[in-house]
Amino acid sequence: MTEKKIKQVKKDKKATPAQQETKPEKQGRRRVKRVRRPVKKKKDNSSWKKKSSRRMWLYVLLLLAVLSLAGWQLWRSDAVQMRFVYMWPYQNEIVTYARRNNIDPFLVAAVIKNESEFKPGAVSPVGAVGMMQIMPKTGEWIAKQMGMDGYSVDSLYNPGVNIRMGCWYLSELKYEFKDNLLLMMMAYNAGRGNTHGWMAANGWDYTFGEIKDIPYTESRNYVASVLHDRDEYYRLYKDKVETGH
Repeated sequence: MTEKKIKQVKKDKKATPAQQETKPEKQGRRRVKRVRRPVKKKKDNSSWKKKSSRRMWLYVLLLLAVLSLAGWQLWRSDAVQMRFVYMWPYQNEIVTYARRNNIDPFLVAAVIKNESEFKPGAVSPVGAVGMMQIMPKTGEWIAKQMGMDGYSVDSLYNPGVNIRMGCWYLSELKYEFKDNLLLMMMAYNAGRGNTHGWMAANGWDYTFGEIKDIPYTESRNYVASVLHDRDEYYRLYKDKVETGH
């Protein structure tokens, strides 16, 4: 044997059986090509989620619409309106003094609602007092015309006295303005002098009937509100109140 072969044999003997086996395996592994498997794409659930979200919002909106309609119908029911909007305390006094002065009691109730919301102690920024918001000077004149003894401004805080005087004053305005309800309500709100001045300036007679032509915004809104509320009081209470008419 040549010297080179002898060295090679010795080198192979020194190698362990494990080393002799693993070496070819490693070489074999390096030669194997890895096969790439196609990656499966995950399903896109975004469109489904969007549709589900839209359905949910549609259900919510539908539910809100149903609840709103039910709430509105409940609010507009006669029982609720009479309890919270068109309440009518002091009904006996109003009906009694309205009948005595030939005034529509539903109109008187509407006036009080707009003037004071039925609060006996109400005082306006300009000094009108009580449920029907009578000015102290007007109250003195009314008391004198009615022949009331022992009258004072404090009397206007008494609901019965205030209603009695207010109904008399409405009757006086009804006579003065020849049963014209719009002119009568203008005078109650803005004063008799102002109302006569508007009649002269605009060429109105006692057949005047256009609320929109009232030049003073506050009076225009007041007249419209009182007449609307008068109709509502009539609708709600016409079968429940003995008016004498």
